[in-house]
Amino acid sequence: MQAPVLLSGIPQRSAVATDQLTVRNILLATDFSDCSARALNYALGIASRYQSLLHLFHCINPIPYDFVGPDAVQMACDDARRDLDELVSDLRRQGRAKDVKVNPVVEAGDLAAILSQAVKDRGLDLIVVGTHGRTGWRKLVLGSVAEAVVDHVSCPVLCVGPSANRTRIQEFGPKNILFASNASARSQLAESYAVSLARKYGSRLTIVDVREERAGRVLAQVCQLECYEPGLKDNILDQPLPGALQLPTEIGAQSDLILHAAAQTTADLMVLAVPETHRFTDRLVSTSSYTVVCGAPCPVLTVRAQSEPGSGE
Repeated sequence: MQAPVLLSGIPQRSAVATDQLTVRNILLATDFSDCSARALNYALGIASRYQSLLHLFHCINPIPYDFVGPDAVQMACDDARRDLDELVSDLRRQGRAKDVKVNPVVEAGDLAAILSQAVKDRGLDLIVVGTHGRTGWRKLVLGSVAEAVVDHVSCPVLCVGPSANRTRIQEFGPKNILFASNASARSQLAESYAVSLARKYGSRLTIVDVREERAGRVLAQVCQLECYEPGLKDNILDQPLPGALQLPTEIGAQSDLILHAAAQTTADLMVLAVPETHRFTDRLVSTSSYTVVCGAPCPVLTVRAQSEPGSGE
């Protein structure tokens, strides 16, 4: 493995957002697991900050009920709705959703198809989902709700992986944001999210722009910028921070570089541009983006990008 080549200077962005993001509708996809419960904490924090409507969504797969009886699916939906209603009551009683309007939703059918339509019908701005971080044969056998969601919906998805242990964003918002993209994922939307969120919370923004990855050699442009809340500064971004980001001398893949950057900057939130053709649901291969989501110490906001001709992940 060879050392990463780091280029100095500010990456030339195509366009930076000047307006704050509007996040009116958030959907949490839950399977009632522990990882969904952890993702719920982040969804509540964001919904409270943005004064959003939070949809608590559970999907019933009808296939296992085909041989049980004609009413089995409806009974499963009724049970799930009672569980969601109880969850909402618990949130109210504990004071965790006192400033958030919560809407329980249960539907039966194909998860990816239902959520893709929900993005349009409900005007979803963000989907939040937890992931177990399965790889290899466990991913092949068990699958993952998170990967199915990221692969098929058009809106940004906040993935809370098994290694996410930084919770500052739940109550206070992110102090440090890491924005990562590469040659196969150039996304003005992802860029807008990173800059707008950094401005909203007055965060430090680290940009990791991976230019090339060949035979263990990673060429990347890395810079750190201070962002300011609207009204405090005329410029969206101030001057680059002094000093260079300290990274390991040997890095074998872009996912390693991104994860090390997240650790070094104590990132509370990562914004990751994901190639349009990328599929998390590749059952045996753990792609770079999937590796980042599973290993990130913070939630990862994945945003679809338009793939460039001839590029791949």
